Amino acid sequence: MWFMFSVSHSLFASAMWKRKMQTTLNINYKFYRIIYSLFSLISLILILFYNSMRSILLWQVYMFEKLFSCIVMVLSALIMLIFTWQFFFDLSGAHIFHKKQVPRQFIQISFYKYVRHPLYSATLMFIWSIFLWKPFLNNLVTCICITCYTFIGIILEERKLINEFGENYITYKSTTPMLFPRL
Repeated sequence: MWFMFSVSHSLFASAMWKRKMQTTLNINYKFYRIIYSLFSLISLILILFYNSMRSILLWQVYMFEKLFSCIVMVLSALIMLIFTWQFFFDLSGAHIFHKKQVPRQFIQISFYKYVRHPLYSATLMFIWSIFLWKPFLNNLVTCICITCYTFIGIILEERKLINEFGENYITYKSTTPMLFPRL
C-alpha cells in the first residue's frame, strides 16, 4: 500500500503528468491540485487505518522513552501545523476558492534558514517518535516506507526547485542542510 501511495503521489505531482492533465482538463485544470490533495489525503487515511490494526510489539517501552517520544511528537506536530497553516492554500490547491493568488516565492526565512525541508524534517521526527512510543512492527514498516519516500520526494522536489529558481536554489542547497540543522 505504501509503495502504491508513493508511486501515485509522485506520478500525480510530476511535471509531465501535470502537463498532460492541463491539456486534458483545459479550463478545469484549476481543480487538479485540490482533487490530487483530496485523493492523497483519502489514500493516506486508508493506509493509516489499515496500519492501525494489530501488530507485533518489538519491545517494551519504558516511561522515559514514552515521555521523550511524546515531547518530540508534540514539537514536531507543532512545526507541521505551522507549515500547514502557512502554506495550506498553496499546497492543497484550496487557493482556487480564494480570490487572491500569490505567485510562488523562493523562501529563506524562518525554519528555511536552518534546513531546506523543515516540513519533511518535522514529519520524520513525528513518525519516528510514534514508533518509539509504540514500537510495533507495522509502525516500523511505516516509518521505513515514509523515510525512503521522503528522500525520493526530496530528490524529485529539488529538481523542480532548481528548474524554477535556478542558481539561487543551487546556492541555497550548497549552504543549507537538507533535513537537520548543523549544530
